[in-house]
Amino acid sequence: MKERVSHLNATVCYLKKDNQVLMIKFAKKWGQVYAPPGGKFETGETPLDCIIREFKEETGLTLINPKLQGISYWHDSYEGIIFVYTATEYEGNLCLSSSEGELEWIKTDDLLTIKQFEQNEKFTPHLFKDELFEGKFLLDDKCKVLKYEIRKM
Repeated sequence: MKERVSHLNATVCYLKKDNQVLMIKFAKKWGQVYAPPGGKFETGETPLDCIIREFKEETGLTLINPKLQGISYWHDSYEGIIFVYTATEYEGNLCLSSSEGELEWIKTDDLLTIKQFEQNEKFTPHLFKDELFEGKFLLDDKCKVLKYEIRKM
């Protein structure tokens, strides 16, 4: 009999406004790397429920019509799935910092030059397109990409 896998599930959302994307620059954990707001699921949440709640907690903003852009599967000593969303509309007032770090608007053209998690760097070119992507990543224990593939769905 095959063993069933329990995945660690999370969501992220790249909010785009005026050719800029809202990112968190982590203060302590992860070594000052940039990442989009998001986080882990709570009991009973769907991916959409999770990203709306996490984004509001970390930024003060309520996403309007976030769009599923891709699914990023990763494997190190655990296995996980990140549901990757994009959005262009929101309501509310932006907090200047979150418990994770400082919030910054980064020029869309600069996304590939800032320090991100390698996994995120690999799927960044697939964001804000009219198609879904699926990524499959083998990581080491420091979140470095050892092997990957990305395909359009």
